[in-house]
Amino acid sequence: MKRPITLLLSAVATLVVIVAVSLVLKGCGGVDCTINNTVTATLNFYSLSGVPVAYTDTLTVTVVGAKGDSVVLNRKTKATGFTFPLGYTSECDTFVLHYRGGWTDSLFLWHENHPYFISLDCGTAMFHTLTRAECTHTFLHQAVIAEPEINYDGKENIKLHFFAE
Repeated sequence: MKRPITLLLSAVATLVVIVAVSLVLKGCGGVDCTINNTVTATLNFYSLSGVPVAYTDTLTVTVVGAKGDSVVLNRKTKATGFTFPLGYTSECDTFVLHYRGGWTDSLFLWHENHPYFISLDCGTAMFHTLTRAECTHTFLHQAVIAEPEINYDGKENIKLHFFAE
């Protein structure tokens, strides 16, 4: 008769140990910070008529005045768009689209910066509100703000319309 009670007590003790260990481990790694605090804007390519398109030739996109690596997109073929961070300290960022043959277009994005407090452990992220978008017209017809709020939601923020259909 004592054997089933011993087995039951052993099972309960094992369960208590498992629960205690899992609580201790959760306590050690309980900070739930966003893995990547970088907020990025999403830009997609369109034809004049508003149909999504891919730029089939090689495309490189750089940031003017960026510290460190200024390449946002490097020698991409069949690009349908790209994501990129905006600057924290400026109100206007300039991106240069480098096409094959030495041709370029510039994209100018004006934005307001809004610090977003996450927590004491995780710090602050920077959200943005687009206020104006302009471009040069080598291959680009216009830059349209689709969603001005740039945060973690991943929505399309800018539509770049190319002249070619």
